[in-house]
Order: sequence, then C-alpha cells, then structure tokens
Amino acid sequence: MTLLQRDRENIELGREEGSMSAIKVLKLHNKGIDNEGISSSLQLDPEYVNSVISDYENS
Repeated sequence: MTLLQRDRENIELGREEGSMSAIKVLKLHNKGIDNEGISSSLQLDPEYVNSVISDYENS
C-alpha cells in the first residue's frame, strides 16, 4: 500500500465518521435536546454541533 492509498482511505474514513456524527447530532436535536446537551453527550465541539444544526435548519 502506498502512502497515497493510505491517505485516501483515512480521508474516506473521516468522512464516514463525520457523517455519522452529524446524524447523531440531528437525532438528538429532533428529540428536543439542546445544543449544549448534544455537545456534552457526544463529546463534540459545540461549534460543530451548532454548525450541523444551523445547516439542517437552513436547508
């Protein structure tokens, strides 16, 4: 495996994990949990949580 292949695989894994985090954020948001609670329970950066929810609400 070349370094380029490894990097591509790692980038793809990162995208998948990011998508799963966003889905979890939105599920909790739809259950009525506030952004701070979501951030705390999922151990995510509050700015990321706010960004995901803002993008969701503005789409």
